[in-house]
Amino acid sequence: MTSPAVGEPTLQERLLYGTAAALGPSLIRLLGALCRYRVVGEDRLEAAQALGKGTIIALWHGRMLLPVFHLRRRGICALVSLHRDGELIARIVQRLGYVTRRGSPKEGGREGFLAMLHDLRAGSIVAIFPDGPTGPRHSVRDGVVHLARLSGAPVVPISFSSNPSWRAGSWDRFMIMKPFSRGVLLFGEPFVIERHSDRAQLERQRDLIREKLLEVEREADRMAGLEQEQG
Repeated sequence: MTSPAVGEPTLQERLLYGTAAALGPSLIRLLGALCRYRVVGEDRLEAAQALGKGTIIALWHGRMLLPVFHLRRRGICALVSLHRDGELIARIVQRLGYVTRRGSPKEGGREGFLAMLHDLRAGSIVAIFPDGPTGPRHSVRDGVVHLARLSGAPVVPISFSSNPSWRAGSWDRFMIMKPFSRGVLLFGEPFVIERHSDRAQLERQRDLIREKLLEVEREADRMAGLEQEQG
């Protein structure tokens, strides 16, 4: 089940979407193939999936590029916002073998959330960006907390780092691995969010998700030989 982006795209936007769909996947494949990266802890994802409750992959918006490349063609369901930028991402990842579910906090949030909940109950792996689509960086929105709480699915935090790399000037400091860089793709330990929670517990769970994601980001940077950024 997918939903269209909000509003009718302009001619310029249609051209941009078409170009992104045509060139974006090839560029991601090229960058991924040229990055000499190692994978650490992927057995944790396999162990989480073996529980039979579906699995939530959580990753920061700015650290999606190498995971998107590595996990392509596995039928993973990805929640992509209805924001205009989300349309670009949706067209690219669909060409890489992902199933997209559309939703955002402002438009279509309920539809996207229910679709992901259905996917988890069917045993699928779903991917979600807790700080997307517009930040602030390293924030955790309500959606991932409630998705994990209601589904009972284990959450696997993942991140990557590469040295050297480019960093965008955008809010998420989007990381792009340079050709022939040395990279690390790190899968963290799975954890589960309790279903029955009051407001105070929900805030603690939000903090837990944030800290687990920051932990794998710091460790990936350390393993790649990069200094951890602040904020």
